[in-house]
Amino acid sequence: MKKKFFIIYIKRENLSIADISNDLNISFPTIKTIINKFLKDNIIKEDLKVGTGAGRKAQNYSLENNFVYSIGISVHLKELKIVLGNERGDIIKETIIKENFLKNNLIEKIDEILEEFLLEINEQVEKKLIGIGISVPGIVDKENNIIEITSSLRIPLNKIQNLSQKYNKKILIDNEANLCAISEKFLGLGKEFPNFIVLNIGDILNMSTFTEEDDYGNFSFKASRINHMNINFQGILCECGNRGCWGKYASEIALLEKFNNLDNNITKIKDIFKNDYLINENYSNLFNEYIEYLAIGIKNIIFLYNPEKIIISGKLSKYKENFKSELLEKIYSNNIFFRGKNTIEFSNLQEKGICLGAAMLPIIDELF
Repeated sequence: MKKKFFIIYIKRENLSIADISNDLNISFPTIKTIINKFLKDNIIKEDLKVGTGAGRKAQNYSLENNFVYSIGISVHLKELKIVLGNERGDIIKETIIKENFLKNNLIEKIDEILEEFLLEINEQVEKKLIGIGISVPGIVDKENNIIEITSSLRIPLNKIQNLSQKYNKKILIDNEANLCAISEKFLGLGKEFPNFIVLNIGDILNMSTFTEEDDYGNFSFKASRINHMNINFQGILCECGNRGCWGKYASEIALLEKFNNLDNNITKIKDIFKNDYLINENYSNLFNEYIEYLAIGIKNIIFLYNPEKIIISGKLSKYKENFKSELLEKIYSNNIFFRGKNTIEFSNLQEKGICLGAAMLPIIDELF
């Protein structure tokens, strides 16, 4: 059933039983039975019949709007975002709380915020609430039953199970790069590519490889600890104990710290691209150095994975016109790669990718 829904979800509109039957190579009566079930469950709706003349007109179908909802929670170093979204990735409600959440009481804080958020959702929406997705800037280790935020911050995974029992909702948790990959595949640029890499530039650098395994919606993804890829063994000391980790040079925090040292009014990424900062030689040189380090890491990724596409997400992607050409030039000068500059794309979802992916996670887990 899930494979059939993948085709319907991706196309969304102007669906006919004959088209779905041909796409899946499944008999017309079987698809008709599935369509009737989706109609009964209010997942799809009948469109006006199409055709000309006096003959029998074909019945088309479209995906219903707001047939299901989910909540997405994204945890960052200094803030937490919680959104209510629908099956199309439309954000219905959003709350952002500024606080340091990467502590041992992380799940307890999520519980507190979630409880308040749910009280503000009307009863009709809550009836259609399929689950809750949580993104963390770390690894979810199911084998050892822990959420590893950092080497020194590990949270028992069974706390999520307890939260799920309390709210009687499916609660899923995953690395933020994996959730970026999900949002790109179902809502963003990844719809066009069967295989791609997402590089998320945030508080830390996160990466996920997405692989579409067949034509029926089966896929896999895997996060990498790219933040600690070494680009200078005698470089800046990292929290992990090593020197020269890529995140110390190319993360959002690294960029802001450098600019803040020149002007303490620069506290957000958007501040860098206003007030003609980059026209000033000091700021311009600082940003060029940042782009150089970003390019070094991306070149390493291309050498390692030879990806079909790399989608760069995060707040920085919003300002791509300010540095895209320079970044590509640094990556592809003396080009010995198999593919060219069109390998690199910038996400249209920008910093919303993580939270949207968290919200989509329970929907995809249930329906696909």
